[in-house]
Amino acid sequence: MKKGTHRQWARDVLLGIRLRNSRGRGRRRSGASDSNCSWLSTKRWVDEHLSRGLNADIDKKGRLTLNLPERMNFYRAYEETALHLMAIRKLAQSKSAPRKGYKLASVNMDDLQGISTSAALVLTAELSKWDDEVRQRLTPKPGSWKPEIRDQLFELGFFDLFRNSPELSAEGAEKSANRLVKYIKGRCGDSGKTRLLKEKVVDVVGDGVEKWTFLHSGLDEAITNVSHHAYPVGSGFYGHEKTWYLTGSYDRESKELKIVFYDQGVGIPKSLPVSKIWERVIKLLSGYSEDERKLDKILLKAAVEVGRTSTKKSDRGKGLQDLLEFVRQRRDGYISILSLKGLFKLTLKNGVESIKSESFKYPICGTLIIWSVTLK
Repeated sequence: MKKGTHRQWARDVLLGIRLRNSRGRGRRRSGASDSNCSWLSTKRWVDEHLSRGLNADIDKKGRLTLNLPERMNFYRAYEETALHLMAIRKLAQSKSAPRKGYKLASVNMDDLQGISTSAALVLTAELSKWDDEVRQRLTPKPGSWKPEIRDQLFELGFFDLFRNSPELSAEGAEKSANRLVKYIKGRCGDSGKTRLLKEKVVDVVGDGVEKWTFLHSGLDEAITNVSHHAYPVGSGFYGHEKTWYLTGSYDRESKELKIVFYDQGVGIPKSLPVSKIWERVIKLLSGYSEDERKLDKILLKAAVEVGRTSTKKSDRGKGLQDLLEFVRQRRDGYISILSLKGLFKLTLKNGVESIKSESFKYPICGTLIIWSVTLK
């Protein structure tokens, strides 16, 4: 090997310093799903997805207005729903981008024609996270929103998030067949708030809910897992970021009760390798190919399957089984777990179980759990 000159050595050192500095710029403190994403990669991501369904207007100063799609629903319009929610997360983290970067200026909801309970909760959570990033300076402008959307979000408690909210009333919400429970926001260890959810559900349903014990136990476990799994030590999340959101809805015509839980953490597939059930998950994964073992949908399914044979109260699987049992006791309903790019869904029809696993193009930035049962 030829010995380099002093001049070459000096040039290599200077190049190394420049590379380290460029990598350091734009790093975010947050430990969210794309925490290492710089303003430049966010800009490239936006430019790439403008031709893939992302609806946004950008002015000459790089201020971006995100236009939400007409329909936001994780069942009927998953990809476009997840894409726009992901854009909010990415852009909110790039608030300190230089002049060449994109800055999220507003989220336009004028074209929104319909939004599901679960999508409304995740949208509320992501906008709350953005509002925290900009120190509570966001102002909702519902003047041009569809009245049904405004009433739905009003009943959810959406406007209570913001310091600068307009004074509204939503008489239409009382007349709607689908009643929403005002969302509950909690942090690690706030498991006692599930009692508050029960009180609110009873107010909406108008009667007690049989087998609530299973749902209460499962929700408590889900909230406990936020502390241990969704926001693990070393993931970069600060105390005020370790939050979860919970809501419910009841359709007075179909008698469908839906409970929705969402956290903005690392996601179940990423947290499994450091969990207490990982060794048993590995055994289940042995039946899959090497590529399949990396899929979020396979990891989600494995986590649930391990829980079916687990009796240890400290395991995540025990909580999942209580949640599944709440649906089984009703014989009709489903539980959906969406985390990162994976879906696990167990459906019961007249007591007969069916399981569905699916992979998506765009991720949920965290974990979303939905329970739906029919109250007879």
